[in-house]
Amino acid sequence: MARTVLLVEDDTILRSLIVEALSLIDLDAAECATAAEAMAILERDHGHVLVLTDICMPGEMDGLELAKTIWGRWPQLPVIVSSGNRVVSHGSLPANAMFMRKPWALDTLHEAVKSLLDN
Repeated sequence: MARTVLLVEDDTILRSLIVEALSLIDLDAAECATAAEAMAILERDHGHVLVLTDICMPGEMDGLELAKTIWGRWPQLPVIVSSGNRVVSHGSLPANAMFMRKPWALDTLHEAVKSLLDN
């Protein structure tokens, strides 16, 4: 059974690179560009292993608001929030969440995913 990450990233090129990076650590990716698209996907299927979202995105909901909505609806679903512009303290996140500052290396992504999935 494939383990699928829901990737929420508005930058098309970066999204493609992250999908490729996820495949290198044996994860598939369902991908979308906005929080609204992510919520629509999660409403249909919230069986993803985790959500990886950029914080700064277009639309009415940014990635941090998306993460908070997910934690309210599906508290067991791990979320990684990432940004090159904003910083989120780990103490302000639930136990099954993590912040990664962009740019990050493949090893950092792998460690974050492994850490969240092992808990």
